[in-house]
Amino acid sequence: MRKLLVMLSAMGGVFALPHAASASLGGTVDTITTDQSRMSVRMHAVARSGAGNLHTLTMANGGEVREYTNAAGTVYAIRWTGPGKPDLDTLLGTHFATMQADNPVIARRGMRRPPGVDRADLKIMSGGHAGAFWGYAWLPLLVPPGFDPSSL
Repeated sequence: MRKLLVMLSAMGGVFALPHAASASLGGTVDTITTDQSRMSVRMHAVARSGAGNLHTLTMANGGEVREYTNAAGTVYAIRWTGPGKPDLDTLLGTHFATMQADNPVIARRGMRRPPGVDRADLKIMSGGHAGAFWGYAWLPLLVPPGFDPSSL
């Protein structure tokens, strides 16, 4: 019983830890520098994109992450490409749990499919294979007027 109480109290401490701030999907532009240090990426470029900005980050493995911010400075879309998957927990932030919930692990052979989410408030598409991964995610309620998801 004592072991159980110790374990439960330790787990409670883990859940009480604050999530590190990052420019995750739905986060603010002010925290993009946190992505740089947490994911070991460097800022490559910032460009005007429609009614906001496009922040391009280069990963150590040569991959690229693009974070799109609207006029309010909120990250409304992200895109990634490269030889390895980026830290999706950081990039998707609170939406990472939704992706996991919508994509349960299927134990049967031959039932593989790339993870994705198709909800009214969250869209995630991903795919690829060893050496060439890609994906994008956006928040339909935060996109600027005229946003076209195929532009990701």
